[in-house]
Amino acid sequence: MGLFAFLAAIYLTLDTKDQLDLQNDFRRRALWSGLVLAPVAGLVFLAAKHGAPELYRRLTDWWAPALLTLTSLMAVVALFALWRRRFALARIAAISQVTLILVGWCLAQYPNLVTPDVTIENARAPDVTLRLLTVALGVGAMI
Repeated sequence: MGLFAFLAAIYLTLDTKDQLDLQNDFRRRALWSGLVLAPVAGLVFLAAKHGAPELYRRLTDWWAPALLTLTSLMAVVALFALWRRRFALARIAAISQVTLILVGWCLAQYPNLVTPDVTIENARAPDVTLRLLTVALGVGAMI
């Protein structure tokens, strides 16, 4: 929820450019929620060690430090841009940060959708359904 509050406040800073009081309010909310996210993310990461050990193990694989560094960099850029009132840059950095968080989560979960029972392979539709869906989407796109 904190991540959504951060993202929403950043979006609204740019959308309220004609209402400076409201823009400043959203800027302040974005800065506070962004600053709270770092320790919360750290606590979630540490809690995963015992609560979701497979996810934690994958989040410490060879690719994770680079992704975590890039995600942290985007967070710093977003906060700095907010501080300097560069709301368009803050929005781009926040979008990048959230995207990288989702990419990391997907990589850590892969190939599971719901650990350990539901994988990408056993959750997919039968081949005949996928073929019919492809045809239906193609026809629908032409219409």
